[in-house]
Amino acid sequence: MTLWQTHPLRGPNRWSSRSVLELYLSPDIALRRVPFLSRIVRTLREFLDSGRFTTTHPQSVPTARRVVEELSSPTSSTMRLGEVWLRVAQWMSAMSGVPVKSLSPAESLASHEDCESQWVLPLEMEEDQLSLKCFTLAHELIEASQRGDEYPIASKFRELFDYADDVRLGPSSRAILDAATACGIPYYRLTNQSLCQLGEGKYQRRIWTAETDATSAIAESIASDKDLTKRLLRNVGVPVPLGRLVSSPQDAWAAAQEVGLPVVVKPKDANHQRGISIELSQQDQIMKAYDWAIEDGQTKQVMVEQFAKGQHHRLLVVGRRMVAASRGHSEYVVGDGSSTVEQLVIELNKDPRRGEAYNDPLDKVKLDTAAKIELDRQGLTFESIPELGRQVLVRRTGDLTTDCTDEVHELTAAQAVLAAQVVGLDVAGLDVLAENISEPLAPQRGAVVEVNAGPSLSSHVVPMFGKPQPVGEAVIDMLFPASRNARIAIHGLLVASYDESCTDPIENWIVEQESKNLFVGVVLPDAIRIRNQTIELEDYSSRLRALAVLSHPQVESLLVVLLPTDLLSHGLPVGRLDYVAFVEGAIESIRASGTQEVFKVLRNAMPEQARPDWLRAI
Repeated sequence: MTLWQTHPLRGPNRWSSRSVLELYLSPDIALRRVPFLSRIVRTLREFLDSGRFTTTHPQSVPTARRVVEELSSPTSSTMRLGEVWLRVAQWMSAMSGVPVKSLSPAESLASHEDCESQWVLPLEMEEDQLSLKCFTLAHELIEASQRGDEYPIASKFRELFDYADDVRLGPSSRAILDAATACGIPYYRLTNQSLCQLGEGKYQRRIWTAETDATSAIAESIASDKDLTKRLLRNVGVPVPLGRLVSSPQDAWAAAQEVGLPVVVKPKDANHQRGISIELSQQDQIMKAYDWAIEDGQTKQVMVEQFAKGQHHRLLVVGRRMVAASRGHSEYVVGDGSSTVEQLVIELNKDPRRGEAYNDPLDKVKLDTAAKIELDRQGLTFESIPELGRQVLVRRTGDLTTDCTDEVHELTAAQAVLAAQVVGLDVAGLDVLAENISEPLAPQRGAVVEVNAGPSLSSHVVPMFGKPQPVGEAVIDMLFPASRNARIAIHGLLVASYDESCTDPIENWIVEQESKNLFVGVVLPDAIRIRNQTIELEDYSSRLRALAVLSHPQVESLLVVLLPTDLLSHGLPVGRLDYVAFVEGAIESIRASGTQEVFKVLRNAMPEQARPDWLRAI
């Protein structure tokens, strides 16, 4: 038998201005005593104190610690199971990267008509699947503590962290959307992937991770063609390494001799450092690197080019500015005189900051063909046992860990902008090799080796070392300059039921708005109206009908018909209300029906100064 049910409320609701996942419990479960609370507190506190985890939000740990303090306060002895369950779920949510406000369980407020429960646990949410995961893991911890079992908090946190990485938007999207929110720009996730709409109606723009609706397919195609990119950059004076396409391992060796050793062997069109081998001078290394480029780069086109000396840097260009730069590091292990290289790498990978998710600040070090080539250069294999203290290079191009924005020479920054413009990208990540990024590239034999479309922003948002850079803000400033609007006006019409009494208020609103030369849309309980066209969308939820109008590229003003039962069961279908009115008799009817909780939804949907007098008085 299922112990609980959940129901999402998307948009402002009676609990919060944010979306909420409700969990319903019967009173006999919710009101149980929790004599094992100290075990739960100890598990959560010891994990936080260990520091052996990675988080993705600056308020994750502070919020989680506040929850622990609440659970260990003198008043916690009166907490019942429902409240403890909710607090532990809030702890899980914070640590997953979604800190939430502390809401409290309530009795007899279940809004879902199929649920007979009398207790509701409300958890603010970003994605309902993630909040359900938080409730589930919280229940597992409570059950283990009740039995007196040790709860594997470290492995369960990793499970939660990886799950959050799967269902949430990635760090690049979140950086842009967080900046949009700070500027009061609404956003809407259009798919379960990364396509998001910023702004509303005629003011909308769209992003896909760090790509925008102004990123052309031609520019992306050029960026993926490394040979063409290099030629275009060389034509305008941006330093690039010489090289050419090759067709076989033997041709790769021939090209290496032509351009001069050492060389880099890499896929023609791969991103994210896939299939790249660096600083190769031996024929067997270069021929193996050709095969590795095809395998890891998943391509049949391979390039051989001059090796540009220096460390790996990533320069981020947004519009006509270089806005951030990061420096990478190489991956080493240090011999202890008894462990093989493979064993040392296994130990290195135990660092909790390492993983395979986008949110992990460090990647796992893999003993692949590229690592084998690198070890060959040092006379080692995976089974070799380095002597005590010997530093062994395993991976040449490691993670971007250190912010170096303020170090970039002004000429190099200008060349980065020029390179992005030549390729045609509005947002570009340039891979640059330089021994000293504070000096011009050409004199030190540095070079721009790649120009990437849709670059990850995470190394600039949360660098391991150095200060974060406002890269999300830079993208928002480009998409929405100060003179550009982002919001349309959203009006709500509160009705007791959708019948003939609603016709005149809706038509009067349309006439009034069109008299101002505004292009209008209306969200009805079973359809939408765009000017004089009615589009039947009765199979859509009210939220999807609202999104259909908000995504219309001509709409300038929106009216949403608000049914009390829909507001209580699903939340407000839009993110806010700028104005709200009511059909005559609606307020009295709502009061008589016992659904006056709907007024809490409206208050949470509007800032104090925008609430009409009748709503303030209720």
